Amino acid sequence: MVQMTFLRLLTASARQNFTYNCHQSVVWHDSSSDSYDKALRFLGANDEEMSYDNNPYIQAISDGCSTRNGYGKTVMEINTPKIDQVPIVDVMLTDFGDPNQKFGFEVGPVCFLG
Repeated sequence: MVQMTFLRLLTASARQNFTYNCHQSVVWHDSSSDSYDKALRFLGANDEEMSYDNNPYIQAISDGCSTRNGYGKTVMEINTPKIDQVPIVDVMLTDFGDPNQKFGFEVGPVCFLG
């Protein structure tokens, strides 16, 4: 914890990726309804909830899951000057539970930039 605090003091911004592997599920933009109603929500290290509607520092680098058609991959990036938001500690997904849906995810390392 002491090392993380010291690292944050020396940092101007931080970046972390989140990769979502999908089968017939949406994680960010839903192209069928042209909305972000099914966008995932992250819980940051500072206990702040982050998503499309409240955090401009999250963007989809690629969104292969937006069509909800077959297999795909969406890569999200959090690139923030609010250092205490990362690392992400939890994620809430909303588009799951239908028959024939599958998903998996990978949380990338945090890169602290001086």
